Amino acid sequence: MSSTPLDIGKYQIERELGRGASGVVYLAHDTFRDNWVAIKQVHPHLLLDPAQAIKYRRLLHNEAVLVGQINHPHIVSLIDVNERAHPPYLVLEYVQGHSLEQHTKPDTLLPVPEVLDIAFKCCNALEYAHLHGLVHRDIKPANILLRNDGEVKLTDFGAAMSQNGDVTQLAGLMGSPAYMSPEQIREEKLTQQSDMFSLGVVLYELLTGQKPFQGDSDYATIYKIGAEEPASIRVLRPELPRELSELVRTALAKKPTDRFANWGAFANAIYGANGSVVTLSSQITELEQFQKLRRLDFMRDFSDVAIWETLRLGRIRKLERGTVLMKEDSIGRSFYLLLEGAVKVTKKDLALTKLKAGVSIGEMAYLQPGENVRSATVTAETDISVLKLKSISVKQASVELQSCFDKAFIKMLVTRLIAANQQLSEWDL
Repeated sequence: MSSTPLDIGKYQIERELGRGASGVVYLAHDTFRDNWVAIKQVHPHLLLDPAQAIKYRRLLHNEAVLVGQINHPHIVSLIDVNERAHPPYLVLEYVQGHSLEQHTKPDTLLPVPEVLDIAFKCCNALEYAHLHGLVHRDIKPANILLRNDGEVKLTDFGAAMSQNGDVTQLAGLMGSPAYMSPEQIREEKLTQQSDMFSLGVVLYELLTGQKPFQGDSDYATIYKIGAEEPASIRVLRPELPRELSELVRTALAKKPTDRFANWGAFANAIYGANGSVVTLSSQITELEQFQKLRRLDFMRDFSDVAIWETLRLGRIRKLERGTVLMKEDSIGRSFYLLLEGAVKVTKKDLALTKLKAGVSIGEMAYLQPGENVRSATVTAETDISVLKLKSISVKQASVELQSCFDKAFIKMLVTRLIAANQQLSEWDL
């Protein structure tokens, strides 16, 4: 990695803010205006090959031309440009904050109303860009900045396509594979609906902590985008309202004509979904719930990220003494983690055992393929607190989380088997 320069042009470099495949962004001081700016500079090694140099200089030129034409409160402003420098650079408005990449993991998700506010502002910014003939082509969390005061700024128009013919378009796939629309992958004509698909992917990720299309490679991801339907966000977070699930499903429709007709329609759908969002647990309550799971022996080997993902997947319920948690001979589609209290297990009205906090209940619904018939009845012997998890939700979760549950279940089943064998040996005596 090259060292940070002391200055670029007339700008004094303070520190590096971040870097990507095509360039690096520095925080710099504009001594003439006495303010802070962000300088985006092309990586020098990309200019060594003449063909590559043309490509990356053109990308920077396109961004300078396109961003220089627009002025919107939710789009980062262009301040200066030097295309002749080696390497060339843009000077952009400095956004004091961070990108949405920091909020794409189950343990770092933003409150749902805040996610919808961000998406609403992105719709406004992209509608403005569309009115100026632009398709961004690279909407992703890294290109959406969240200012410390909560304002949103869309950035990086280097891959943008102008429908007005005022810049030379670059051929080939432009953008990040995981966020590309099906028509973008096929290199077909792009419209505003392509950016809608990409924003839908971002929304899905900000709400669930997972990408809707995840492959082992870029090629596998591209195949999934074109051929597979993602799991509903309500599978991964059951408390999310149906209206929000429908909104995301529409944005991720395979055909552009099945998505929203325009950005105004997308924004209106977000506004409508926001009205249906029940105020979710406060950060304090979520932290308390996290601590309850962290204290469970069952989850001893779960990482913090895996515990947060578990919390997002399920729903904690408080049940009174005498409540039947599951009934013998019924179909089981969920299992439970017993957080507080005790339950009794019976079969044909005969008492089998009692279970205390810290164990799982009904896990065969997850472990056994196909429909599982409950083999016993479980009743709350005291007031209890449980985390209910749908089996299909866990099976759609991250590979890490599935592995954590598999290991925990094996450990628990072995412990139960040893205890049963010990009990049998005592009876033989």
